[in-house]
Amino acid sequence: MENQLTTSLPPKSTQLSCWLTAAQQLKDTLTILGMNIWLVFGVLFGVAIPGLLLYFLRWRLVRGTSNPHRALLLWSFSFVHEFFCVLLFQSAEMKAELHEAAGLLSVGYLVGMGVSLIALAEAVHSGHKVESAARL
Repeated sequence: MENQLTTSLPPKSTQLSCWLTAAQQLKDTLTILGMNIWLVFGVLFGVAIPGLLLYFLRWRLVRGTSNPHRALLLWSFSFVHEFFCVLLFQSAEMKAELHEAAGLLSVGYLVGMGVSLIALAEAVHSGHKVESAARL
């Protein structure tokens, strides 16, 4: 029996995945800068912590050093987070408190949902390509 030593590197992210992640990071950076003092209160009350965590975890996707399975997990969480943020900023309490800023934040999070959904589909497609290549 012959021993074969194979060192397979983990699959790298696609260029589309890197661009989608960069777009999401840009949107989140603008959101963070736009929220100013509200972000401090969000961190104090724990509301902003999941979004900040996802923001920092996605930098690995920007660099293209993540595998499709990790990307799938991150984009799934990102989509759910963006969805709940849309619901939060569309609520009557937030609209009364933030006025037109709540509407702008809702639109930003809707854009984030769209980017997350496209990136999620791309991660599923990349995962299928990796699995089919592994079977061959």
